[in-house]
Amino acid sequence: MLLNKSLMIFGLLLLVSVLGAFSVSDNYYGHPPYGQASLGQRYGALDARSFAMGGAGAFGTMRAGAIAFNPANITVQDDFAGLSIAGMINRTEDTRMLPLYNSFDSYIDDSVYASNINAFSDFAGAGYASVRFNRMRFGLGAYHAPVLSFSGKYVEEIRNNRNTDNDSYPEKIAQNEIDNDGALMKTAMAVSLGYEIGDYLNANLGVDYGLMAADVSQLTTIRWSDWAHQTVGADILPDYTRSRDWELSGEQMKLGATLRVGPRWGLGLTYTPKTTLEITGTDMAIRDAYPGIAMDSTLVVMDGDYELAPEFRAGFSYFPRNILRTVFNMDLEMVQYSELSDIYDDVFNVYAGVEHHVVNRIPLRMGFQAVSSYFQTKEEFTDTTGQNITFVSAKKVISPMITAGSSVQLYKNVVLDLGFGYSWREYQALDLFGDKYYDDTVYTGAANEQLWPNTYIDLQNRDWDNPDKVKENIITLNAGISFSW
Repeated sequence: MLLNKSLMIFGLLLLVSVLGAFSVSDNYYGHPPYGQASLGQRYGALDARSFAMGGAGAFGTMRAGAIAFNPANITVQDDFAGLSIAGMINRTEDTRMLPLYNSFDSYIDDSVYASNINAFSDFAGAGYASVRFNRMRFGLGAYHAPVLSFSGKYVEEIRNNRNTDNDSYPEKIAQNEIDNDGALMKTAMAVSLGYEIGDYLNANLGVDYGLMAADVSQLTTIRWSDWAHQTVGADILPDYTRSRDWELSGEQMKLGATLRVGPRWGLGLTYTPKTTLEITGTDMAIRDAYPGIAMDSTLVVMDGDYELAPEFRAGFSYFPRNILRTVFNMDLEMVQYSELSDIYDDVFNVYAGVEHHVVNRIPLRMGFQAVSSYFQTKEEFTDTTGQNITFVSAKKVISPMITAGSSVQLYKNVVLDLGFGYSWREYQALDLFGDKYYDDTVYTGAANEQLWPNTYIDLQNRDWDNPDKVKENIITLNAGISFSW
C-alpha cells in the first residue's frame, strides 16, 4: 500500500545537529517501532587557530576566520585586510555494545556487536577589509562555512547464535547499513563599526546575515544474506529500504559586540536568534512482500519548518605581561534548546584555550571544550485499552574535547595554522535495528526458527530496559592558511 502524506514530522523538525553529525546517532530516525533523532554536536571552529585553542573566539584579533564567530571582530583585527581558507578531516569511531546476561538473568558484561571507523571532511573560507576614519573604523567581511553535518555511515552484520566449536564464524543472516551525506552551509556577509574611545579602548558592533542551504540524502537498508535465502527459501525474507532526500533553505542573522579594554583584555558577545528554515523532500520506506503479506510502501512528503535554537556566547581574551607572548581565550555559551520543545532544557558550553609563543616565534596552543547535546527518542506502543501511544523523550549527552596546535609562518604575511582535537562520549541508546525483524518465523509461518540454531530464542525489539551502550571518539585534524595585509 502506497500512502502519500504531507505533514510536519516532529522528530525531523527538531533534528538540529552541529557536530557534525559524523555519528549516525546524531541524525538517525530509527527502524520501526522506534524512531530516534538528535540535536547532535556542532561543527565548532573551522579556523585552525581558534580550533587549537578549544574553539574559543568571541574576541579574536589575528585571523579572518574570527569574523565567523563574531561579526564585530572585523574592526578589531590587527591588519587592514585578511583572507583565510581552512579544511578539516574527522576520523570517527563508533562502537556499539549490548548487555550480556547469564541463565539467571544476571548482568555479566557488555559485548561489542558493531564497530565502525569512517572519515569525513569539509572546508571554510573567510575574508574581510576595514578602513579608518579618524576615531571610526568601518569593516566589511564575508564567510562560507558548514554549520551542521548530516553525514554518517554505519555497517552492522547480523549473525545467528551458532557456537564457534568448529573454529568458524556463526552464519551471517543479514547486513544493515546506514549511509548519510550532506551538510548545512552558511554563506554570509558581515559588517562592523568600531569607535576608538581612547588608547587601547574601543567598542565595536557587528552583524552578519547569511543564506543557509543543505542537500541531504540518507539511506537505510536491511539486506538478507544468500545463506539466509538458501536456508529459508527464495522470495520469503523481505528486504527493507528507507530513503530520505531533503533540502533545507533559509536565512540566519547574528549580532555581535566587542570591547577592547586596555592592552590586556578583550571582551566579546554574540547573539544568534532562533532560526527557522524551510524543509522540503521525501521520506520513502519499502518493506518487500513475503508469503501472505503484500509489499508495504510508505511515502511521506516532507514540507515544514526546521528550527535552530537561539545561542548566546560571551567570552574574553587576556594578554598577560609575560616573557613569552601569551594569549588566553575563554568563551561561555548558552544554547536555548527549550525554545524548540519542552522536552529540552537550555545547556551551557565551555570553550577555553591558551597560546604561548616560544622565543616569540613558534606558537604552542592547547585548549579544552565541553559541549552538550540531546538525543531525542520516540517510542510507539499500544496500552492495555488498545490505544496507540507515542512517547517522546530526550537524553542529554556531554562531549568533551582536548585540542592542540601550532603554526608556521610561510611568508611575511602568510601563515599556516594546524590544529588537532580528540573528542569522546559514551551514552545509552536504543538499538538502531530492531531484533524482531530477523525472526524468520514471522515470514515463514513455521513454529520454529530456521536461521537460529537455538530454538528457544525469543527475538524481541529491545527497549530502555535493555539498551545499547555506545562509545564514540572523534579525531579531528584542522589546517588553515591565512593571508593578511
